[in-house]
Amino acid sequence: MQLVWEKPDVYKLSQVNQDNLWKKLIADLFEDFLLFFLPDLHAEVDFSKQVEFLQQELFKEIIEHRQGRKVADQIAKVHLKSGAEQWILVHTEIQAVDEVHFAKRMFEYFYRISDRYGKKIVAIAIFTDTSTKSTNQYHERYYGTEITYTFNKFVVSDFDEEELKKSPKLFSKALLASIYLNQTKNEMSHRSAYKRALLREVWLLSNVERTEIRALLYFIDYLLKLPKSMSEQLLRDVKDEIKGEEEILHLNKEGLPPTLAGVLELERQEGIEQGIEQAIKQIISGLIETGADDEWIAEVSKLPVTKIKEIRKELK
Repeated sequence: MQLVWEKPDVYKLSQVNQDNLWKKLIADLFEDFLLFFLPDLHAEVDFSKQVEFLQQELFKEIIEHRQGRKVADQIAKVHLKSGAEQWILVHTEIQAVDEVHFAKRMFEYFYRISDRYGKKIVAIAIFTDTSTKSTNQYHERYYGTEITYTFNKFVVSDFDEEELKKSPKLFSKALLASIYLNQTKNEMSHRSAYKRALLREVWLLSNVERTEIRALLYFIDYLLKLPKSMSEQLLRDVKDEIKGEEEILHLNKEGLPPTLAGVLELERQEGIEQGIEQAIKQIISGLIETGADDEWIAEVSKLPVTKIKEIRKELK
């Protein structure tokens, strides 16, 4: 039996919405995100107070909507242990950009937010594609007037894969998924193997909130898309592996990532089939006990004679 759980509008290989995936993950795992990229700032943040993500509509005069660009912007408001308020601009570039004006655009975000709202901004730019020539510094000099603006810049491909595997930081798993995505653009079999291993590693994490595990599973599952046939095989592989670890499935069935939701559906369908098979077996057993011969039972039940003989043998 072959079964795959899919939402046709969103769970397709050609429709991976990376910008929304990154925005969701950063919001769901913001404390871990900050710990990974800016540990010094993380140490100063009071996480007993809720992180507030400011709606982008508030900034439409500042951060213009760039139609058709794969960009994910987040502006988070946190409270420091000192009591001060800190705004953090996270800019995630999904596609490789070698644009000359990227650093200038980051500078414009800074001065417009600073001018309009009077807030200090910590800016972080993350590039998820394999390469970029964009600098993390904007410099302007004109007849004795000079300004230099520097922001935090990280390129996913710059991180060492082996170090990420060893890292105890939760967000390292997201970067591994992004690296695997870039490595396997034309190697779906390799992607399937990476995905299976990474999903398993995440659901086996201990001392981690289940909401955080689910956020990571969701990100990995949707980011590392597979063709339908490979998704079906992955379901069967995961179903076999997850035996004895069913608690990860049954904590909250709503909103599970596709692969784990598919495992649940596969189990449900197999349970139905087993129930039907058991009911048929009981009927055949009853006919055998009345003295009916195997050929007649096979004819009325539309089952092979060999199957009737197997049931008769079991009864003996």
